[in-house]
Amino acid sequence: MTEEYLGLHEAFEELGATTRLVCVFFTADAENGIHAIHWGDAHLEPDRTFTWPYKEQLPVAPAQME
Repeated sequence: MTEEYLGLHEAFEELGATTRLVCVFFTADAENGIHAIHWGDAHLEPDRTFTWPYKEQLPVAPAQME
């Protein structure tokens, strides 16, 4: 566990389960750029897992070749 992880862990603990979070998650690699991107309304549960009552996939622009 890094200090950065511990700081984030403390921040989520302070938020509590009633706090609404808007999260953006994506998958990517250096050669092809972003593969998929989603955003949604997430809730932190007491067992420290997230539930996603609402999520939506966003369009991804084709990677520009240099």
